[in-house]
Amino acid sequence: MKRVLVVFDTTFGNTEKLAREIAAGIENAGTAECKVVGIKTIEDEDISSFDGVLFGGPIHVFRATRGIRGAVKYAAKKGLDGKLVSTFDTYQALGHEGRAAKQIEEMICKKVLGVKMFSPGLSALVDSREGPLNAAEPAKAREFGRRFAQELTSSL
Repeated sequence: MKRVLVVFDTTFGNTEKLAREIAAGIENAGTAECKVVGIKTIEDEDISSFDGVLFGGPIHVFRATRGIRGAVKYAAKKGLDGKLVSTFDTYQALGHEGRAAKQIEEMICKKVLGVKMFSPGLSALVDSREGPLNAAEPAKAREFGRRFAQELTSSL
């Protein structure tokens, strides 16, 4: 069975909820097991032991958060080469959809030449500044996770 690490940064808990929904979609596919971790504990993980890694966080001041950017830098040094990788974000304001996920993806592609990027990433709407996730987003996240698992089993 494949192993997937889902790494998130969150401010109000919405991106963590999204990460857990993505993980549920991956696990429901029946071909991979997931571990979901916050950015503060990524250094406890052996990145090389995972077949796929997803990174996500909220958009903050028009950018991916400093915390998720730091987690990507750490993971890139520890071995993302050859792994299936994707991104996700949460946004609230119009015009911000996908912005943080795209920035994280670009950062990964610059730092890790041999990465297999599952793109585009997922962007999820938060109904107000502090949440909650829009009611349609959990189902989209599970479907995104299912497609990631499918790609993982067919590409690696």
